[in-house]
Amino acid sequence: MRTILVKRVIHRKEKRVKLIFDFDVDIMNTLDGFNDISWSKTMNCWHIKYHENYLQDLQRLFKGIANIEDRSSLTSRNTFHELGRGHKEALKRYKVYLQNRRYSPSTIKMYMKHVKDFLAFYYDKEIDLITNEDVQYFNYKRIVKKNMSHNFQNTFMSSLKLFLHVVSEPSINFDQIERAKNSRKLPTVFSKQEVQKIIASTNNLKHKTILLLTYGCGLRRSEIGNIKVSDLDSERNLMIIKNAKGKKDRYVPVSNKLVESLRHYYKMYKPKKYLFETTSGKKYNVETIYKIFRRAFLVSGINKQAGIHALRHSYATHLLEAGTDLRYIQEILGHKSSKTTEIYTHVSNKNLSNINSPADDLDV
Repeated sequence: MRTILVKRVIHRKEKRVKLIFDFDVDIMNTLDGFNDISWSKTMNCWHIKYHENYLQDLQRLFKGIANIEDRSSLTSRNTFHELGRGHKEALKRYKVYLQNRRYSPSTIKMYMKHVKDFLAFYYDKEIDLITNEDVQYFNYKRIVKKNMSHNFQNTFMSSLKLFLHVVSEPSINFDQIERAKNSRKLPTVFSKQEVQKIIASTNNLKHKTILLLTYGCGLRRSEIGNIKVSDLDSERNLMIIKNAKGKKDRYVPVSNKLVESLRHYYKMYKPKKYLFETTSGKKYNVETIYKIFRRAFLVSGINKQAGIHALRHSYATHLLEAGTDLRYIQEILGHKSSKTTEIYTHVSNKNLSNINSPADDLDV
């Protein structure tokens, strides 16, 4: 059954009761029967007028619809605390589990951070005693109220769910805790002229080649630094991307022009193992690659909000506009689902540019 968290507060010098819950039609229909209910933008929740029997009234009105969990008497949790020995041991077991399952280092780091923050919030509570209401309260207090993204919220839910299944036998039913509805934000796409302007904004040949390869093969920035010299097959105009997202290998086409640029780069820098190496022979990390893009992007003067991933988006969109089949684009990009690739149909001007506006028919 759904849960509504309630708490007494002082809002605009008046006693109120705020209601915290995931959006639900039945709950909203029941709330319509309240005479004095308001939405607070500052508290980011609905609230009703306080009276002595508010808890009994709410329990009666929502009987069979939602459980009412009163948090008013609990100590306010606004800060994180040091973890106890039990929590630390559980986190260690969780990390070993993630490593044994071969999760990527970045995923392990992210999952560990989410779970550690949650345990620090409930530092005084045994893991086996954590409830649905605890998860929902943390989600509201530390994620929804702070206006964190949908992806952030859903990643937190995934990491916590896996953690609890690995280290404990919780009485939590995650099916009753709703995830955030995914918002569909269209990717930023550069025109070919803008891509050329960005690449031309750096005079450093290595940096220029990194940006050219990122766009020219539709690579993720996490993939660029891992490319080895041996991964290139200039005879077949192919390059293998090993151990990419999802632990999968894939081949990407390398154009003749790009092959020539890579040969020119190789003659000058003579990399030994990795295609892009530091002076000490180590591979370029993702932060360095992003800084290379960011510097060139700022110099270009292009007025868009974008990161280096926009080069990959642009590559896919330009392929689609050139008539490349969506299935091939999915394969080149390494997308698990075709639905992920289909988003580029919404930013491509292939069909939209052929639509005539009815305003063209006006004689003004």
